[in-house]
Amino acid sequence: MPILRIVRRDSSCVTVNLVARISLLALTLFLLLGCGKTAPVPDATVRGRVLFQGRPLAGGVVVFAPDREKGNASKPLSATIDAEGHYKLTIDGAAAVPPGWYRVALAESPGSFDDLRFPAALRRPDKSGLEREVLPGKDNVFHFEIEMMN
Repeated sequence: MPILRIVRRDSSCVTVNLVARISLLALTLFLLLGCGKTAPVPDATVRGRVLFQGRPLAGGVVVFAPDREKGNASKPLSATIDAEGHYKLTIDGAAAVPPGWYRVALAESPGSFDDLRFPAALRRPDKSGLEREVLPGKDNVFHFEIEMMN
């Protein structure tokens, strides 16, 4: 390896070979250690129960829409609510839900509560006022109990 020399105005030479080698070594270590990939954020599971006026919201739907204002850029997720009011979010059959903040919407199945009027605002994630944070690597359980006042 050739020796790099810098000539100063006063004609004295300074050998910078050692400085160059140390700089190259420091840069290599920085690139190897400082540019490593971060570990992926583990997905989570989301499940829960939905009751309306104390009864299961059977046949209804729960929607988790990502809250873009809070940095969640994932896709909306939905699940059908079973006869006991339980739901579990899935993506293509897998229970892996991206973590982050979600706005939640709830909708009843047609004709399920003929005697009661289901709140229209709950059908829209931007109007329902329901927000939940899905924590990474956790089994997130969110229950929703909607009671209408007379």
